[in-house]
Amino acid sequence: MNDQDKPGLLGVGRTELAELPLTDGLGWLRLRIGKFIKGGVYLLAGQPGIGKSTLAIQLALDLGRQGHKVLYILTEQSREELAQRARLIMTQWPSKDVDAALSQVQPEEGVYDIETLPSFLMHQIMSPSGKHHGTACIIVDSIQGQGLSSAATKKYRQLYEFSKQCKSAGITLVLVAHVTKRGDIAGPKDLEHNVDCVLVMRKAMAFRPLFVPKNRFGPAVLKPVPLQMDKTSTALSLAPHSDAVSTVARSYLGRDVALPEVQAAVSLPSYGNRGRITAPGLPKKEIEQLTNCISQIPDMDIDDLDYSIHCRLPGERRYRGILGLPLSMALIASYLQKDIPSHHIYIGEIDLLRKVREVPEPIITDLWEAIEAGEIPRPVRLFLPPGSASLLRETTEHVTVMACQRLEDAVYGTWPDLNPGDQQ
Repeated sequence: MNDQDKPGLLGVGRTELAELPLTDGLGWLRLRIGKFIKGGVYLLAGQPGIGKSTLAIQLALDLGRQGHKVLYILTEQSREELAQRARLIMTQWPSKDVDAALSQVQPEEGVYDIETLPSFLMHQIMSPSGKHHGTACIIVDSIQGQGLSSAATKKYRQLYEFSKQCKSAGITLVLVAHVTKRGDIAGPKDLEHNVDCVLVMRKAMAFRPLFVPKNRFGPAVLKPVPLQMDKTSTALSLAPHSDAVSTVARSYLGRDVALPEVQAAVSLPSYGNRGRITAPGLPKKEIEQLTNCISQIPDMDIDDLDYSIHCRLPGERRYRGILGLPLSMALIASYLQKDIPSHHIYIGEIDLLRKVREVPEPIITDLWEAIEAGEIPRPVRLFLPPGSASLLRETTEHVTVMACQRLEDAVYGTWPDLNPGDQQ
């Protein structure tokens, strides 16, 4: 008996989905989505400037360098801007690959409304005499263009029809979409139901977390896949570290106790979850205030992340405001995944404007006496508010005092390479 003569699903044979292969340059993406399928419909969403167009261009260039014809439909940028960004992404490519990729990626500015996409497909792509006949992949960047209401149901129906026609023709389709202020994918809810795979990009400072909440060709990826953007080429690649790193910042509360330590770990929440704070024994409002202050520093947007914080306060001492500076530094260090040197000591309270408030004079006096008595091993580098730093006028070998008027002074004093002023 043939399979087709068998009852029910027994009569349905297995179908191996054909793949549009990606090179090792996008191996990290292939690993997450399983296969890049011929005739698959992919929805790539993210905030403006987050890198979704960059990833779309990388996809186009990766296929183009292999000889696959890619049609890039532009609704927001010009063909000149597309070419410029493409050349920038390929900064480190061999010249022969650059020429091959550029020759295969065809820009198209003539589609003014997604409602015309089915007709465009029929006349310009499916017809043997069409301008773009032989296209293997179509990228629409973006489906919202200069503005498309989610209530425009008629236009979205035409987009769904276009998607079905591409699938039937074995043409891979990538739809680039905006997101709302709440982070939801812009458009009607059935938009996500009419695609095979959904990729969502977010921003977390230097990282671009990628999620795959829906995937008909492989498992969903709800744990963030952190990407990084090359400063020169702007190309996206997998960040070298994706797991949370725990960091420790030391402080000082008095000579009668050992040096207190603040330990923090910052991580990206899974898709659909909001960031949470786990800080036993610490005031949540204080931590929320500090995270808001940190987010005010240029390129340090740490909102909606997961925080795990522990304070080691010997002698059963309670959390005090002057631990705000070391707590902020531990959070920043974990997020940047940088170490804080063990000989650094941070003391100071952070106000709403990121200023470091002065420390009571007796604590500074005790600190200096403890250093001179050898109770705190040298070398030691102290990060203090300016008034407190001025109290330490005596010079002692292997002791450095860093006056910090604002939180960022401590950040750049700890990691000078982050200081934008030093990079000019």
